[in-house]
Amino acid sequence: MDIIIQSLSSFFSAVAFGITITVPKSALIYCGITGMIGWMSNWLLIPLIPNSIGAIFIASVLGAIISIIFARMNKMPATVFNIPGVFPLVPGIMAFQTMNSFMNREFIEGMEHMTKTFAISITIALAIVSTEIIYRFVMRLKYENQK
Repeated sequence: MDIIIQSLSSFFSAVAFGITITVPKSALIYCGITGMIGWMSNWLLIPLIPNSIGAIFIASVLGAIISIIFARMNKMPATVFNIPGVFPLVPGIMAFQTMNSFMNREFIEGMEHMTKTFAISITIALAIVSTEIIYRFVMRLKYENQK
């Protein structure tokens, strides 16, 4: 039952964020699928990988790959699917805990939360960028070999 709740909530959060940033209506289902696959892979990998940053990196890479596939299928930029797709992975509660700790003058705890929030955010960005760079490199090699 828990897996159904996790998958549906991640799907609908990605779709809702897609609506918020005005993604084309034809792409909303694909955004939800991207978000659901990204979150579910993270959720399933966390018990297997001792470091949650590694699970988020793998989930973000999977989300970026799926975004590229959907972008080619729908003839749209990959960012249309990337941005709402990684939304379920964004550490929002951790950013809140960071600010809450600082407001309550718990500076050590606030620094710990802030460091982890930045680490997760940078991990998501690096995963998306590195996937896109590798994809473009592979496509360039494929194009040059066809000549």
